Amino acid sequence: MMSKWIPSWRYVPINYGQEVGVFENITQKCVFSNNLSGQGLRFRLNNLHSEKPMRIRHGSAALRNRLTGRLSPWMPLTLEGSEELAVEPDSAVYSDEILYPVSHEEDVILSLYFEDRYSVRSVCTTSTWHSWQSVQYTGDFTRTEALGYTVKPQLVPVLAMDPYPNQFAAGVCEVSVLTDDDVKLIGLFGDSLTHMSYFSDPLTTVLYARFPGKCAVINGGISGNRIGKSHPVLKGVPGEGRQFGPAGRDRFQRDLYHGARPDYVFILEGVNDCSHSIVFQEPDVPGAEDIFEALQDVVRQGRSLGSTVYVSTLPPFGAFGESWRDQAEALRCAYNDLIRSRYDAGGWIDLDRLMRDPDDPHRMQEGMHLGDGVHPNWTGGAKMARAVAEKFFRTL
Repeated sequence: MMSKWIPSWRYVPINYGQEVGVFENITQKCVFSNNLSGQGLRFRLNNLHSEKPMRIRHGSAALRNRLTGRLSPWMPLTLEGSEELAVEPDSAVYSDEILYPVSHEEDVILSLYFEDRYSVRSVCTTSTWHSWQSVQYTGDFTRTEALGYTVKPQLVPVLAMDPYPNQFAAGVCEVSVLTDDDVKLIGLFGDSLTHMSYFSDPLTTVLYARFPGKCAVINGGISGNRIGKSHPVLKGVPGEGRQFGPAGRDRFQRDLYHGARPDYVFILEGVNDCSHSIVFQEPDVPGAEDIFEALQDVVRQGRSLGSTVYVSTLPPFGAFGESWRDQAEALRCAYNDLIRSRYDAGGWIDLDRLMRDPDDPHRMQEGMHLGDGVHPNWTGGAKMARAVAEKFFRTL
């Protein structure tokens, strides 16, 4: 089989529409979970949504065996042969390939040193720590065991305002492995239910344990995203809502299909289509048919590109008292009924029925969410992940 580049890790760089922080004399170390074996590595360096060039003084990569803790030699990262990594404004580019044997039992470590002042406007984020971790240090610790941890609010005060804690990574949005193995790429697509990773991380863990060396999972979620409409304009809010991203139907191919085609796509999106227009008092509130047609559009795109596409009903988020919830919950129920009535049984899963409170179908089960009735916690996310894995991924 011909060797090909497969993303081992990928998140969507979030456009905050403004400076969210500053890196200067900062080393960032990231550890990415990896389930692929191959002959080499490359990294997609992210300077999207920025108005100025990004200059990284130098970077290094290494591999760490999850079983033994053994660390490979540090390998320099280069871009067009240069150890200084310069990326033009509003762009993302692949590094030069690093030809070195990679095992699916090894995680990937990336260390970047931002020597000069860099205005950070776009980062990848997660609310968990299983599929990747990121820390930032003051000083150049690119190839050493680092000391001197820098607390997040000092670097990215805008992210510190988020009610849900975030890890973040600047300057990188993808790790790819050069492999000739027969592996399957699985793309997860949606809003915060996917992006926050309480669901996607447990699913990744289940799939990597079930299919070691045989699959990779990439995350195409954006918190606050809507599948049918672009972000609302929120005056007085940092970025004015840009961090919610363009409509899912418009960004689908950009965020899941760059560089490689997913064999499978799982779509869980529509919560914000049901709620945002009501919460933010937009003049046009979509109907269930509008949201369903946007979902259908995304499904058609994926299938036309050769992917097997699965969808899900939306878990409940009502019965928490806010005035918007009753109207939004009615819209969610109507949208779910369209999925149930118009999809064949093999192409969708009923996460609504799985997660609802048996005594109140408009409320998520107690102990399954983060306290807001909308976002699954570790327990809820793991329950969703097990159901999705059993329904769609018993075999690959």
